[in-house]
Amino acid sequence: MNTEGLYIHIPFCKSKCLYCDYPSTTNNSIQEKYFEYLLKEIDLYNNLNHNISNHNISTVFLGGGTPTYVDVKQIDKLFSKINNLDIGFNPIEITIESNPETLNEDKLYEYYQLGINRLSLGIQTFDNDILKNMNRLYDNEVIEKNYYLARRYFSNINFDFILGLPGDNMKVLENNLRLIEKLKPDHVSYYIFDDDHDTPLKRLLEKGKMKLPDYEYIENGFDLIIEELNKMGYNRYEISNWAKEGYECKHNLIYWNNENYHGFGLSAGGHYNNIRYTKTWDFKEYFEKIDNNQIPYDYYNENTLLDELTEELFMGLRLIYGISVEKLKNKYGKLYEEFSKNFFQMALDLIVFDERIRMNEKGLDFSKKVFEKILEVREIIKERDRFD
Repeated sequence: MNTEGLYIHIPFCKSKCLYCDYPSTTNNSIQEKYFEYLLKEIDLYNNLNHNISNHNISTVFLGGGTPTYVDVKQIDKLFSKINNLDIGFNPIEITIESNPETLNEDKLYEYYQLGINRLSLGIQTFDNDILKNMNRLYDNEVIEKNYYLARRYFSNINFDFILGLPGDNMKVLENNLRLIEKLKPDHVSYYIFDDDHDTPLKRLLEKGKMKLPDYEYIENGFDLIIEELNKMGYNRYEISNWAKEGYECKHNLIYWNNENYHGFGLSAGGHYNNIRYTKTWDFKEYFEKIDNNQIPYDYYNENTLLDELTEELFMGLRLIYGISVEKLKNKYGKLYEEFSKNFFQMALDLIVFDERIRMNEKGLDFSKKVFEKILEVREIIKERDRFD
């Protein structure tokens, strides 16, 4: 029986954050309809695409949006549906994403009763001014209060942070690190803000109404994060993720190891054997396709072996310990040998080749260059195959 992950997108939020480019809505009037269609989608996928009856779901991730904002009865219905499928459903990790202000004791108890055992809190920063400017509806007092409340029910809690939002500086960062040390979450994600996406914040930046911290702060700040989290006993196991021993996110490891997972809901992605897909980002299209008994794909691709190798390197090299060379040789054979020969020549100063292929310290600092080199090698091999 295969071991796989399950991602479910719940696109409802109390408010829309300025930096967010994920598909979500504050329109609660369609919440009931959305969950009704989500359950239909699961049936469609199971019946039309491939029967998932002989599969063993080892991890579940409820992402958003803000899953803890919706009525708990909808989460209950969702779990009833999954439990009634003829699949192996005894996951070792079930994560729910949350914003601190949406939590209360009744909800936390219900999640605990449903078997949800990992809480991912979208903190972003402990600085109240930045939170307010980004349209976050809580302050650091609410974070602490609801964190301690959640600790009654969860022994596995993640804090999500963003480095480099407008107003961020070394004093803010040092305070964030001090509060991580005080509160002791089991897992910390610290992402560098990416302004490439079309968001309300990007438009404000373009108009000069807000300003990002300079690059020197980002560099020095990220170095400080690495140093301080290491001192606190967190193990950096992925470019932007740290965990206490045994608390690595098992669901995300499925992504990074290029393993199989199924995605349900608006914009949800999946990877099954050599199939890669994402669902539509548009609510209207999502509902219409399901009404027509169609799985609401936006993108669906049957990967070539070269596609799979490219994706495996893209994802696996995000892990600090990289990818087993023996695994790559067994899976991709001569294609890996050719790819690695070209890759080694082009990225010699950024990667380490021994029993595992992984990024060195310089590679981790300039990971974008590593990923660019992967794409360059992919194009070289595609061109060669085209004219052989």
